[in-house]
Amino acid sequence: MSQHIIHIADAPLPSPDPWADDSPGASRCPACALAEPGRNRCRRCGEHLRRQVRTRKPITVELTILLVIIIGRGPMILATEFLYRPPDAPLLSLWTIILAAQVPLWVICAGGLALRWRWVWFATITLFLIDLPLEIILQITQRGNLVLPVAAILTDIMVVGMLLNVYDEVRIDTASIGMPPEHALPKTAQGFYNLGVEYSQVGQWYFAARLWQRAVALQHAEGRYRRALGTAYLRLGECAAAEHELHAARWLMPDDAQTAQLLAVLAEMAQ
Repeated sequence: MSQHIIHIADAPLPSPDPWADDSPGASRCPACALAEPGRNRCRRCGEHLRRQVRTRKPITVELTILLVIIIGRGPMILATEFLYRPPDAPLLSLWTIILAAQVPLWVICAGGLALRWRWVWFATITLFLIDLPLEIILQITQRGNLVLPVAAILTDIMVVGMLLNVYDEVRIDTASIGMPPEHALPKTAQGFYNLGVEYSQVGQWYFAARLWQRAVALQHAEGRYRRALGTAYLRLGECAAAEHELHAARWLMPDDAQTAQLLAVLAEMAQ
């Protein structure tokens, strides 16, 4: 192995930042570094630019009241049916069977809402919207007591309104994909390098490059950091900056096979 004595003062300085001219607050795709890539997906590489953020929210009074109404609705409607049943009406009818079958369904819906399952919210409001015309149709076809469909329709309207009121409690918020805030970033060159590796493993090469730039700025005589930064530049199409960093890495690590392979790839791209 070659004995290459390196002094920090002699190590090649980092290449100029390819994105130094970006205005403050400018956005770039985390995967391909395209400027102003779009809102939800990058218009060039298709990378997601926003992610879902699930936050645990406390159960509010509105949600508690809604759960009580949904759970108690079935037994209440059944009790209304039996208490106000016409004398000549049969004890069991299509109406009472459907109402009895709904009781466990509403309990399941209430349980899903309590767990904040978003799809249960959509299923519940759909079921109640279907139940509204069903109650009217059953009243016309079965000719039962008027109290029952009126009570069912009123509770359906009440539940739909309350479901709309608690939508924010089951909504999944979205946020732009980005690096941690400044105060949460590492303080050492090795920390920046390790975090950059994590971003590179999920294909977010622009964020990896930004982190490796910081690592190189802190320790520009570390060949691994220069090689990593050169790799990110190469992935992002910044060939001039990649060539500078990879040559610096070869100067610092003359026997490194990975650096030699990357330089060979860069040479092929230049042809």
